[in-house]
Amino acid sequence: MTTSGSPHDVGYVRAISRQLLLGLDFLHQFATGEYDVFSYRNYKYPRLLQPPEFSPVKWLEGTIKDDSPPKYLTPTQRRRGLLDNANWSTLVARIGDLGGAQWIGHCDEQTVTALGLRAPELVQQDIWDAGIDIWCLGCSLFELATNEPPFPLGVFGLARQEIDNDHNALIDQRLSSNGQRGENFTNYLRARLPNFTVDSVESLASFLLLMLQKSRQRRLSAKDLLQSPFCWMGLSIKTAVNTK
Repeated sequence: MTTSGSPHDVGYVRAISRQLLLGLDFLHQFATGEYDVFSYRNYKYPRLLQPPEFSPVKWLEGTIKDDSPPKYLTPTQRRRGLLDNANWSTLVARIGDLGGAQWIGHCDEQTVTALGLRAPELVQQDIWDAGIDIWCLGCSLFELATNEPPFPLGVFGLARQEIDNDHNALIDQRLSSNGQRGENFTNYLRARLPNFTVDSVESLASFLLLMLQKSRQRRLSAKDLLQSPFCWMGLSIKTAVNTK
């Protein structure tokens, strides 16, 4: 992702989507969970990331202190606009840092997931499985395309239950069908992708909705998502076969 605020080209989103799905399918097939096959520690990108800057959080005078904010804030280490003009066909995506991963079938520990990327079952503290990866990927690809999170949450000064209530409300608002499957979501996405054609927006929206299903049982697997029309739209049959 870049941090310039500009949405990406549809080819960019499609290329990264295919690569991430291939990696996720590999991880799910082999139930990788207790060792970091693609750990960020195995790769170094000194020119891609800036040194981290830690800024302690300070309370404004007159405010009531509580435990809602973190002790430190760290600005992004990504260099602004680094990939804005990159040729998307040359980009390579890697999945890294599996420190919080678990074996499929043994999902009985607390997950390490950013609040805004939590699947509904995590928000509701319900039974969960590998489907949380699919939901998280859908959220990440939405942000990759639009440079906006699909479910932006306010957290400062809010109790955890208030955050969860807001999260559930946002999910219901974004994904409600309004009488037609995906209509609200498609319109919301279209407003953020003025550079996409109508067909491209609808194709991307349908693709994301396969992942952003509130019921974990209805989310497609990474393997099945790789067969979706969005992933291969615009590619020749020969190219698609070679890529698979």
